[in-house]
Amino acid sequence: MRAPESEELRPGDFVKVRGTANPAHHGGKAVVVAVHRSAGPPWRVVAVDVRYSARGHALRVDLAEAGELARWDTPWQAEHTVEDAPHEFLSPGVADAARPLPRRGVAAAVLAVVAVVAVLGVWEARRPVAPNPVLVQRALQEGVRGTGTPGAGTPTPSATATTRRAASATVVAWAAGPVPVVSGVDGEVRTPLAGIVPAEGCRDAYVRDLLSHLPIGQGVDVSGAGWYRTDDGLDVNAELVRTGVAVPDPATAGTGASDAENLRTVQDLAADAPSGCR
Repeated sequence: MRAPESEELRPGDFVKVRGTANPAHHGGKAVVVAVHRSAGPPWRVVAVDVRYSARGHALRVDLAEAGELARWDTPWQAEHTVEDAPHEFLSPGVADAARPLPRRGVAAAVLAVVAVVAVLGVWEARRPVAPNPVLVQRALQEGVRGTGTPGAGTPTPSATATTRRAASATVVAWAAGPVPVVSGVDGEVRTPLAGIVPAEGCRDAYVRDLLSHLPIGQGVDVSGAGWYRTDDGLDVNAELVRTGVAVPDPATAGTGASDAENLRTVQDLAADAPSGCR
């Protein structure tokens, strides 16, 4: 699917979709309600959910399929490309005008391609891989418990560490803010994240990271005033503070025992969090 601005889409953006197998996507005005990213680096947008009305169902738009998506105020791209209709773009006889390369030229071209591929392979292998936030948190928790080796960098988690928590709810939508709307035993509830606010100048990074951790369909446990943990063990509030896109906010932390414990956790993480946004 053609979606040139997919990486910049946020819930609340208005878009239009056409050319897919779903007849609902006819180019009408739709609103983005969720953005789904790949499970690992480079965290590309792979799908978006849109609604055509406030009461309409959220429809998944898979960016790997045929079709076209654009912002509502952006003109559609050209209907045809060279691949679609080559006779409209190529002059007669152009394909026959090129001379065949001599054998030496072919060999040189092949070697050049091999060299470029090799260089790219080495560069890709040396690129730093984004850490898995669940594993980072697990290691930090084990370090706090004293199982890490002093001075040896990031502590190594023990095999008996348990960070998973059974999901008691599911993210089903996003309200303005953005605020997750979760469905659980109490029905659909709009629950802001507790104890944190975006760091100064980090609003865009905060929203991007938050949506990547809590996409539509994510199973979560929500405790206290609004402390989120995903079903694979990621403390979302703490992760946003750890990466520097959020800072602790005692005013919204809640007053229960678990609220106080979670607030202490994010305050501890804030002391070592990076300054500035990515």
